[in-house]
Amino acid sequence: MATQIRKDYILDRWVIVASERVKRPTDFAPRIREVSRRGTCPFCPGNEKMTPPASLIYIPSNGGIKRDKDSNGERTSNWLVRCVPNLYPALTPRKPLPLTGNEFHEIRDGIGAHEVIIESPTHDEHPHLASIKQLQLVLQAYLDRLREFSIWEYASIFRNHGKEAGASLSHAHSQIIATPMVPKLIAEELSACKNLYLKNNVCPFCKIIEIEHESPRFIYENRGFMALTPWASVYPFEFWILPKKHQHTLLQMKEIKDFAEALKKCLGSLARALNDPPYSYGFHIAPFKGNHEYFHWHLEVYPKLTIQAGFENSTGMFINIIPPESAAETLRNSIE
Repeated sequence: MATQIRKDYILDRWVIVASERVKRPTDFAPRIREVSRRGTCPFCPGNEKMTPPASLIYIPSNGGIKRDKDSNGERTSNWLVRCVPNLYPALTPRKPLPLTGNEFHEIRDGIGAHEVIIESPTHDEHPHLASIKQLQLVLQAYLDRLREFSIWEYASIFRNHGKEAGASLSHAHSQIIATPMVPKLIAEELSACKNLYLKNNVCPFCKIIEIEHESPRFIYENRGFMALTPWASVYPFEFWILPKKHQHTLLQMKEIKDFAEALKKCLGSLARALNDPPYSYGFHIAPFKGNHEYFHWHLEVYPKLTIQAGFENSTGMFINIIPPESAAETLRNSIE
């Protein structure tokens, strides 16, 4: 395919799709395999006192699940999912401090929240290996913590898999950071979605689902969700998972099992096709406050196969060496 410059569906962002560059071996970062140290892993059962007290625990109870939390300095050990404050938080929940700044030194206090969602008592039970039942518990924990953090303006749920993607521990876990303002990328996406909705009287993401369903960028679908490689993918093998129903926030999701199946199949396809590469994923959801019915939440998955360097950092424009059509074909063929 000849080199193309493609515009994002919604954002004012352009990507160079340069498949010729894939021939350069330096374009792909080497995969560093972590050595699991389960005996000292703070997220493994038996090491609960190596983390702050859990704010939420799922415990098996009478054939179902009981919600609980650590209290009185004690730690619960027979858990299935465990949510704990990050030991080294980016933001902390406390009373705001008075700060001063000026036109060139604008400043806000670093208040918010930062938690880790330990997805399983089994060290290596990452989403592509976990059971659908376990993934449903993880997704339910996302919803429970989102409700708890709705006192803030926004909350970002994300996952880093592998050292190259920023994971400091190899135990299966996600994170959630609540912020006192809406992050720039989300604000830009909200604004663009609203403008397109007012112009066309249709949700742009609903339209994306419609037009990509029969395109070469389609990957997978089930009753509730569809996966695709976006037209102007920033990262090689980047893909999105979108709810078929129009929902502006993850808190509206009822089809938890369908989403768990889509997540497992698509991340499993990525692992099989590319030898379990490092990746990050992040949910794009509407802020807690205000009316955002024009927005459509979705999950974006970013494999870490290349290194962004001088051009990307100095221009904000990206080079993707794998056409999304080729990536979608590979991922489709790798789905069990």
